[in-house]
Amino acid sequence: MATALAPLNFQPHFKRVAAGEDRHADVYCVIASLVGNGKTLDDIRKQAETLGVPKTGPYYPYIDGDLIAKILAAHGLVATVWKEAKDFKELPDVAIAMVDYDADWEVGRCVVFHRMRSQDGKTIQPYCVDSATGKPAAITDLTGLIPSWYLGVTQMQKQAGK
Repeated sequence: MATALAPLNFQPHFKRVAAGEDRHADVYCVIASLVGNGKTLDDIRKQAETLGVPKTGPYYPYIDGDLIAKILAAHGLVATVWKEAKDFKELPDVAIAMVDYDADWEVGRCVVFHRMRSQDGKTIQPYCVDSATGKPAAITDLTGLIPSWYLGVTQMQKQAGK
């Protein structure tokens, strides 16, 4: 399991939004991390409720790629469909990655994956932001943390003026 803390001088672009005691909140937390602007777990949970997710669980039938895409789109982000992966090298620069996947139950834990590039483009630092309690805020040693599925995330293109 990847647990190495990021180097002291490492500043991740995406900030961790902690799940607290809600072990089912990982998807909401990674969405809040990607959206930024101080969005909280509760902000994203309330937005999901407006899209049909019940206030109390079980949530799993509702939180799918379509719901995630709708929430992200409301904040100017676009998500791909779920794609399989066996290594972080297969992921785009920004993604919601599902790790610790159990194929029998078809569940896993979602983290933010980011391949951060330096200003000059010479240095690339991949890392993950994990909302799980007891995990470091940013993980740069991805050894043992294996993605099974991912949603690529990009900025929404602005419409050209007419």
